[in-house]
Amino acid sequence: MTKPATRIVELEDDELEEFVEIFAERKSKDYVEIERIGGANDKGRDVIGFLSRSRHEGDWDLYQCKRKTRGSKLRVGEAMTELGKVFHHHDAGAYATLPRRYVFVSPRGMDGSLTTLLLNPSLIGKALLETWDKNCRTRITGRNPVELTPGIRALIEAYDFSAVECLTAPKLAKDPAALPALVQVLGLPPGEAPEGEMPDEVSDTELTYIAQLRDVYAGSAGSDFATLDDVFAHPRFGEHLRIQRQRYYQACAFRDFHRDNTAARSVDVFKSDIYHLLIDVYNEVHPSPLARIDAVMKHTGAAPAGILGTMARPPVKQGTCHHLVSDGKIRWSP
Repeated sequence: MTKPATRIVELEDDELEEFVEIFAERKSKDYVEIERIGGANDKGRDVIGFLSRSRHEGDWDLYQCKRKTRGSKLRVGEAMTELGKVFHHHDAGAYATLPRRYVFVSPRGMDGSLTTLLLNPSLIGKALLETWDKNCRTRITGRNPVELTPGIRALIEAYDFSAVECLTAPKLAKDPAALPALVQVLGLPPGEAPEGEMPDEVSDTELTYIAQLRDVYAGSAGSDFATLDDVFAHPRFGEHLRIQRQRYYQACAFRDFHRDNTAARSVDVFKSDIYHLLIDVYNEVHPSPLARIDAVMKHTGAAPAGILGTMARPPVKQGTCHHLVSDGKIRWSP
């Protein structure tokens, strides 16, 4: 399979903007809103991450996508033009504040001169001022020349250009925050979900399926269990319950991983698949409710099911059965 970085390089303009939109949403949980603008009248903005509901009157990050043709890299002249747009449109009142971070997204990278410039942020403003007539005056708008006014000069001189950076295809491909975009835009498999960790204490989210298991255990034992501790202390049912809790949390980890990294409906489709895998066995006549649970677990654990070609491990599929109980789709107790 082609490497992810190579696939990112091959993205078309709109695909790259979509990729960056998804990436930005995952990259920073500080954003209250992500807006994708792009297009001919974007005023130097492709994707914006707003850090408050004040939007352009508060802090915001700007992602400027620069898809280059084969063999071409982002150069100083084009970078200066894009930076010049931001100061011009801010001075003209299009946005009340300047971006907190300015991120060039150039999958094919930068040429050596621009790399040197971005590694020395104190030189960026000077270069922008010195080359304004060449790179900005007639390139910012298609109508009238944009002169380097005292107001724009003051904005450039006051700006902290350490906020300017560049993301290349290799950097994006290595960033964990890019995984949802790699899956949703490029169609790459999401990989293995992490192992679930079972806490010692039973959480509120477990109460529905555990309460039903407790009823089933009581029916099998021929006497009620006053507390969950009594169940855990039982020589047979205590271990059975611990295994079910492990499976439940394996399913939680799988659900959360794919919910964050795949298309929105993938987890719902997976859960529906598990339901249809188990329901025939579930509806069969069994010697007891506990025998039904064990039969469902055995069958579901062995049946193939997964998301986007990634097969779920047996405890994930078995734990999803408990999620279905919590959702009210099936019941363990009569």
